[in-house]
Amino acid sequence: MINRSLRIACFLVCAASAAATAGCAVTTDENSITAETLVRYEGSDESARVDYLPTQGVRIVSDNGDVEVRTGNVSQVVVTFSPFTMRKKDENKLAVQEIEEDLKLSAITDGDVVISTEQRSGASGYLGADIQVVLPAEFDGVLRVEQDNGSVDVNLDGSPSRGTTVLSDNGSIDVVGARGAIDVFTDNGSVFVDLDAWSSSDGSISSGNGEIELAVPAGVDGTMTAETLNGDIIEQGLPSTWATAANSAGKSYTMGDGDGGQLDLLTENGDITIVVK
Repeated sequence: MINRSLRIACFLVCAASAAATAGCAVTTDENSITAETLVRYEGSDESARVDYLPTQGVRIVSDNGDVEVRTGNVSQVVVTFSPFTMRKKDENKLAVQEIEEDLKLSAITDGDVVISTEQRSGASGYLGADIQVVLPAEFDGVLRVEQDNGSVDVNLDGSPSRGTTVLSDNGSIDVVGARGAIDVFTDNGSVFVDLDAWSSSDGSISSGNGEIELAVPAGVDGTMTAETLNGDIIEQGLPSTWATAANSAGKSYTMGDGDGGQLDLLTENGDITIVVK
């Protein structure tokens, strides 16, 4: 179990690569505005293993950083945190201090397996950690990812998962191999979802600003709506047995007998592409 600051990072972050540059610090006075390039300081990885029980859910909570989830040949939930921060050039000591004192990482069992990064109140908004999670191939629980800032990449292909929820304030979302109830939202970013099976429960896929692409098996049974406020609805490979109807907001679909759950696709800005596999 990890539930502490990254003390080990203080020995490694000073020698970490500062090649990646993103963002800038802006200072102003009455006569000028100065922007300084920020560099990314990376601490050492921290790993943890958490026992997994059948049907147990996995919840990931991330303040800042990319999240990657996949299945593999493991019996436990395997977690790797890769901490980082952004600071001005030659601010190595401050980067060390931030990662050591202002970043808390945790991987515990609390009913579900709960994996989280947390910044101390008042910490730099550039501080965070990328999270990589490997689930057992037989993962049959519900996956939930709560993301403040960063991309989310989930691959559950082949696992008997029972549902996937991804909620993001800012970042693209890719979900492959989803089964069960699906609930995916980003306020800013594109969304790609590849369903292995249609759910009997209602769900939604939405973006405040970004395109949506949905890949779905041909022989599904349920209903779907697609609405975009600024974009097109694009269809690829729709079976002739699907019943469709256009309306002022978008389009609706009935697949099979329509007895399964309803899936709503919505974006405020971007195309919606529906691909039938």
